[in-house]
Amino acid sequence: MGSHDKDFVARMRVIAQKVTLLWQEKGAPMMYRLSTMKQQSYGVLVGITTLLLWYGFSHDFLYFISLLAEILRCFGFFLLVLRVVKKTHSVQGLSLKSQQLFCGVFATRLMFKVFYEDDYLYAFVELLATCLSCYLVFLMRVQHRNSYQRDADTMKELYIIAPCLLVALFLHPSVTKTWLMNVLWAFSTYLECFALLPQLFVFHSASRTVDNMTSLWIVSLFLSRALECTFWIIALFFRDYQRTWSKVVWYVVITELVHTAMLLDFVRNFYKCYKQGMGLLLPSAFGFSGK
Repeated sequence: MGSHDKDFVARMRVIAQKVTLLWQEKGAPMMYRLSTMKQQSYGVLVGITTLLLWYGFSHDFLYFISLLAEILRCFGFFLLVLRVVKKTHSVQGLSLKSQQLFCGVFATRLMFKVFYEDDYLYAFVELLATCLSCYLVFLMRVQHRNSYQRDADTMKELYIIAPCLLVALFLHPSVTKTWLMNVLWAFSTYLECFALLPQLFVFHSASRTVDNMTSLWIVSLFLSRALECTFWIIALFFRDYQRTWSKVVWYVVITELVHTAMLLDFVRNFYKCYKQGMGLLLPSAFGFSGK
């Protein structure tokens, strides 16, 4: 190895040491603080994110709403990863089947955004969400598999995937010239609507309470869906997008409304318990009271 190469290696070692030190002093403590995030801090962070996005994209209101929805959903999965890695070191109370379904949702949606929309910011956020969801699957299958409650995670994924795929084959938008891309878009939309069902069943069969970080993950999903509903209602009924997406109007709106309604009861109970200063009692999208 020449002197030039040795100098380069030495510089890389110095940089690596500085990065490691910076992580230990700044990064790790910040990750721990995020892993113990309270509702007030979550609200402040969401508010700041909203203001920053509004500053950058207020000229395109629909783009602002859609991008904020994507970021909030991605942030929810980030909080869930922090919950496992930094706070509990356990995947107890989480559904592996829901996470695997979300991997399918993000992967198919990422393909659509890369090959059709050509929006790198959207694709980047979707890529982050895909990586986080896949990492959660890795944590549940490998690193923390001993804490995975397999007996509680009993809902069959095929009962969700097969109907969603079947409906997508017949009800899909015609916004691209590629039949497969149209079907993938519809499939990811339908699959995301029901991907949380196995998790709701785990909540009821495994525990009577839900920890704070997992609750904030669900809240993030709810806020994301509420924003998506707003996007479609404005786009289709006030911006006249149905002329372009004439075959999307009714079943997209219905899917988004069903998805939001499934999360609404959870968020309602979350808010009620927060106002009473107590831990979150287990809610359900279907009005179950538990065991």
